Amino acid sequence: MPPAWLDVLAADVPLVEQLKGQIRGTVLDAMRILVDEKFWEGGGGFEVTDRVRVVIAAQLAFQTRFIGLDRLAAARSIIVYQGAYTQSQERIGKDGVVHSGTSNLGEAWFNGPVVLSWDHALREARRPGTGVNVVFHEFAHVVDATDGVLDGTPPLPDATTRGQWNEVMTAAFNQVQQRHASGRGDVIRPYGLTNPAEFFAVTTEVFFDAPHALRSAHRDVFDLFEIAWGVAGQ
Repeated sequence: MPPAWLDVLAADVPLVEQLKGQIRGTVLDAMRILVDEKFWEGGGGFEVTDRVRVVIAAQLAFQTRFIGLDRLAAARSIIVYQGAYTQSQERIGKDGVVHSGTSNLGEAWFNGPVVLSWDHALREARRPGTGVNVVFHEFAHVVDATDGVLDGTPPLPDATTRGQWNEVMTAAFNQVQQRHASGRGDVIRPYGLTNPAEFFAVTTEVFFDAPHALRSAHRDVFDLFEIAWGVAGQ
């Protein structure tokens, strides 16, 4: 481990810095693998330095420390822009209108690259506890798609858990929708209500970045996420 990488972790990734013992060693090992084996590319002329790789890879290693790096195999490339970038692909909105040129902070392509904003990845790594993290969000989509379908249901250990997942997550989606509609708000922000895949990704942000808030607001969701992300019993 280059000493400069440890300096980056100390300054920029407190979530990893707080880890101790074997878990810390597992995360650092995974971080080194991610830095080495992923194809890193700068978008829009952005220069991808070791600091960029370490900050992003450390968050990924923290996120996947119990489910393993194989879940990220489909995301072979990580493209990093300095800040928000313009996505030129056309899409049809709920209003039936074709939209293009939207501004994004990140995106994950099915069996393709993951795109991230460096400004947001760094800021959110340095200030955990907000429940917002673009790295956790986009790679939640990668894990979600491991079974071939981007549907908000990650790989789960058995049929019983899958049944529980469908029941609990549907109820939580409806509850969060009602809370936001009434003006009360929720730890799961409104963007998660876009569809089940975004609900899983946004909830994953809260699970890793503000776990106590998620556990307090949605204990049944929190318990299932511990199973989905391999944290249960660790």
